[in-house]
Amino acid sequence: MKIFDIIRMALRNLFRSKVRTVLTVLGIVIGTTAIIIMLSLGIAINVSYREQMSRMGSLNVINVHPNYENINTGKRGRNDVWVEPTISQEELDKIKQIPNVEAVTPFYQTSVKMEIGKYLGYVTIVGIEPDAMEALEYKAAEGRLLNPDDKLQIVFGSNMKDQFYNPKEMRRGLVFYGYGGPGEEKDINFLEDRINMTFDMSYGERYPGSQTGKKPKLYKVEGVGILEEGNWETAYQAYMNIHELVKLDQEYKQQQANPDQKIRRRKTEEVGFQQAKVKVNEIKNVLDVQEQIRAIGLNAWSMAESLESANKTQAVMQGVLGGIGAISLLVAAIGIANTMIMAIYERTKEIGIMKVIGARIKDIRRLFLYEASMIGFIGGVIGIAFSFGVSYFLNTVGVRFLGGMGMGMGMTDTKLSIIPVWLALSGMIFSALIGLISGFFPARKATKLSALSAIHTE
Repeated sequence: MKIFDIIRMALRNLFRSKVRTVLTVLGIVIGTTAIIIMLSLGIAINVSYREQMSRMGSLNVINVHPNYENINTGKRGRNDVWVEPTISQEELDKIKQIPNVEAVTPFYQTSVKMEIGKYLGYVTIVGIEPDAMEALEYKAAEGRLLNPDDKLQIVFGSNMKDQFYNPKEMRRGLVFYGYGGPGEEKDINFLEDRINMTFDMSYGERYPGSQTGKKPKLYKVEGVGILEEGNWETAYQAYMNIHELVKLDQEYKQQQANPDQKIRRRKTEEVGFQQAKVKVNEIKNVLDVQEQIRAIGLNAWSMAESLESANKTQAVMQGVLGGIGAISLLVAAIGIANTMIMAIYERTKEIGIMKVIGARIKDIRRLFLYEASMIGFIGGVIGIAFSFGVSYFLNTVGVRFLGGMGMGMGMTDTKLSIIPVWLALSGMIFSALIGLISGFFPARKATKLSALSAIHTE
């Protein structure tokens, strides 16, 4: 028999018992929908977590810190005073030699005070290697990033306006000390306004003890860029060429030092750092580079490490959810097997006639296998379509419901269910395969029937 003849006969046989076929297909629909929706919930959680991690920083970046494990027995300076461990330039040079490392930069962080027109602000300023900004995926929403020849040029975080306040409003009690408030809207343009910067935190204030007797040194700095929104780490910081920032900070410390105390100005290479960042070329190499950095004697942490731990946990959760859905599909598979066995008992005489007129054993086997796989395939297709409908319902009505219950804070762009193409195709193939497997035993039973006994069956 030709394959098209077998397919035509299989379809005709399925429509003989429409109610039984529909009920069996319905079981596959429910099972396919259950397993796809369960897996889609786990995928959505995984994607949401990855997006949250990416907002906190790049997955290709490793954060490096000094090793504090031996804090009680660490380095000691003069008079047996413990010296806080730092990252040395020598250690940074070793990191640069590690394969797959694209960029390395130390961070030098300090606090300054800035004046923009009538506004004052306490600013956390971070020194960074200008060449590393682009490699570390800093992106400017306005202006540009730092250039290697920049000195008094600054790139501001997206939410830096919140760090500025009007001293007059503070004295009238309209704002808290050092923070913005509900007063006038801040008319600040970091790229065009004149900006003064000082390391003296008492500058511009009038309160007891604020006058030190030394006139603070002001630096006229230039805002050249504002970073994109969405990164919590950079939103409330300003960035400057690390070599210039170290130089200015050392000058201020010399100025404030006791005249009898001599402080030698150190170069950037001589200053220890509390933090560094390393950019790796690909995510798959991050954990390997991280281990090599730890071997140098430093602490290293990355988003990729946290993501890997989360993926392991979510893989277990997806397995549990998928297992719950698979139970429904297993019940549907038993339904297919039951339907096909009933069909054999009803068509015993027909099977005997097919054998007598010369039908091959493999054609009879194919007939029942095709019928079973068609039930699985049709149920899988309908189940996938139904799954997309359920997924859409969860992502619209479900999200709004959680928001109304107070459980959906910040979930406006979040999806509760995500069905990728590979999951839909896998569901279709898997349901057809379940049907094929379920029909194997009934098909085998049909081929073993005696032709003469089958013909005499009433």
